[in-house]
Order: sequence, then structure tokens, then C-alpha cells
Amino acid sequence: MPSPRTSQRLARGAAALLILLAGAEIGRRVADLPSLPALVDLQFDLTPRSQSYKVFDANPIARSSHPQALPVALRPLEINVPWKKNGQLGMADFLKTTATHAFVVVQDGSVVYERYIDGFDANSRFTSFSVAKSFVSALTGVALMQGKIKSLDEPIGHYLKSDELAPAYAGITIGQLLDMRSGIDVDERYAGSLTSPVVRMFVSTDLHSFLARHHGLRFAPGERFEYRSVDTLVLSRVLARATGMPLSDYAQQALWEPLGMEQDASWSVDSRKHGVEKAFCCLNTTAREFARLGLLYLNQGRIGERQVVSTAWANEPRRPDNRSDILEYRDGWWIPPGNAQDQDFSAIGVFGQYIYVNPATRTVIVKLSDYGAEQDEVLTTLAMRRISHYLAGRD
Repeated sequence: MPSPRTSQRLARGAAALLILLAGAEIGRRVADLPSLPALVDLQFDLTPRSQSYKVFDANPIARSSHPQALPVALRPLEINVPWKKNGQLGMADFLKTTATHAFVVVQDGSVVYERYIDGFDANSRFTSFSVAKSFVSALTGVALMQGKIKSLDEPIGHYLKSDELAPAYAGITIGQLLDMRSGIDVDERYAGSLTSPVVRMFVSTDLHSFLARHHGLRFAPGERFEYRSVDTLVLSRVLARATGMPLSDYAQQALWEPLGMEQDASWSVDSRKHGVEKAFCCLNTTAREFARLGLLYLNQGRIGERQVVSTAWANEPRRPDNRSDILEYRDGWWIPPGNAQDQDFSAIGVFGQYIYVNPATRTVIVKLSDYGAEQDEVLTTLAMRRISHYLAGRD
């Protein structure tokens, strides 16, 4: 039972939210908002963010008809990783400091370290947040190899009808969506609750209507990179049209089946009525299953004898030589600083979700957390690079 102070805080927050909902701007659009209990839950993190899939409707993704267990060869991981102010943290402190719930390390195809905290275990499902964008990237690669998409240079107007997107968006290419260079004006500002466009997109119960309300461009398509979750949402609509099936069904056919996924999964949707996947954020599965996407890229797009995405596609995130001190973005993946030697890259989701891939050490690391928004992401990727070096005997 919450304390009186907590109850008062929640009551005040709920009252404030009701006032906000009654406001003119929100009131005009209230039809695409979820129920008040769901909004209060999301506003005050009553359900942990990593478990937020429990608040939304979802499309199921069935496990593979030929599930393949990952080999296990556990070994100790007694190592310090670099952290703030030129300091170091031991593994236990690193996981605790970054509010980790699941941490899985796979090297040379075998699980070599696995840790679950706070009552979670290997069967626990977590939401991906923006890690989902890397899955959408992989699905784009599959569609391209299958010929369902002809080229990344195709305008999205070839796939989406004029009543589905603004005229200004029709000439945006698939590649510009993939690299987040579309210029679509949906602000990626996480603060501000329902006044933030990306938060509205996150909670919307009608994503088609959400997209229909947006017409503007922040800059000319292709002009520059600017991280925007809406790009992945639009890309997922292109995929659905190109493949002739919902994104979740295509994920089951194109990834879950060939990758030998052992667990059922789900993709959160705007509502049961509309069934549009929140492609930019909300793929829900277990830590080991997240690792399999990393293994697909590590193995140059192959699973056994099957080429799931082309070798060129799987190698694309390795190419940048990031000499800056910040993360760079390419094809749905983030490139950490100083990656020239390792050619490493990572899927990253807000609140501390990662699929880190290091080709030089043959390592994939999955970290699922409830950490701060966009907090210590460079440090975390560099810590995982250090772990991969240790396991490969490079330190």
C-alpha cells in the first residue's frame, strides 16, 4: 500500500492530468488517447518502464517452429569497467548503478555470462524502446533482399497513398527514413508529457490519425541527420504496404522463424481496434531473444545456411569510423566513439536498453534496464567494449 504522501502525490498528479485533458488543445484530440488509468500509470511509472508493454494492447509474435537453444558456457566476469571521472566500477556495481534487470553476454555463439536482478529471469519479457528501430532496420534489409522493396532510393509515395501522408512527405526516400534524415516535424522531446509530440505518438490509440495530423518539415529531406522516432513509424508503414502484412506478422516470418526464437513475443500497438505497431519503441521479448538479432549481424546476415539479410546489409553498421566523442547513427544502429578497431555498434533504447555487437571479439551483449532517459549511453557502450575485450583476452 502506498504511503499517505505517495497517495497525495498521485492524487495531485491525477488531478493535474485531468485538467490537462480538459484543456482546449488536448480536448480536441482526446479520441486518440488511452484510458485515464493507463495515462496515470504511464505518467507516474506505476508500471516500470521496462515492463510498460503491460499497459498497451499488442500483436503476438509466435516463437519459431524450430526453436534453437543458445549454447551455454558460463564463465566468471571479474572485471572493472571504465566509468565517470576516469573511475571504474566492478561488474556488480556497474549493473546496480545502471539499474540493470537483465544482462546477457554471448561470445562465439555461446552464452558466457548471464545475470538477472530484481526478480527477473531468463523467461522475463522486457520492452525494447528504441532497440525496436534496429529490428525495423533488419526487416527493411529482409524486404530489400526479397525484392519487396526495390531500392532505398524509392520515394515512400510509391507505397503510401496520398490520404495516408502529407504531400510534402511523398518524395522522402526509404533510405532517408532509415538514416533519420527525413525532416518530418515531430519533435523528439521526452519531457513535457502529453504536450510533447513524441510522447503523444507513444500513447496514441490511432497512429494513422496521428500521422495524418502532421504535415510540416523541419528541413529539406536528406539535408541532415536529426533523430526522430516518427521516421521509423513511417518506415514501418512502408514495410507493411510493401510486404502486404502487419509488421508483427512480417517479423515472425522474416526474423523469429529463421532465427530460431524460443519464446513468443509481442509488438505493442496503438489499440486493438487499429492494430498499428508502435514500431519506433515497443517490441517485447526476452534478453536472449534480443541477443539473436545481434548474432544475425555478427554472422554477416546468416543463420546456419540461410542468408536472412545480405552480407552487405549486415556489414553496413561496421563501416563508420567514429572519431567524435558522441554516438553516431547509421541504418538503425548507433556507432560508439573510437570504433575503428572493433567496428562495434549498438541498438540503444531510452532508459537503458542495449544490443551491443563487437565483430572484432565475436561478442554480443544485451542489457535491459530502468535507468534514466538517455543517460550515460556512451559510457555504457564503452563499458561493454571493455567487457568484450576482456572475454577475448585482449586486456
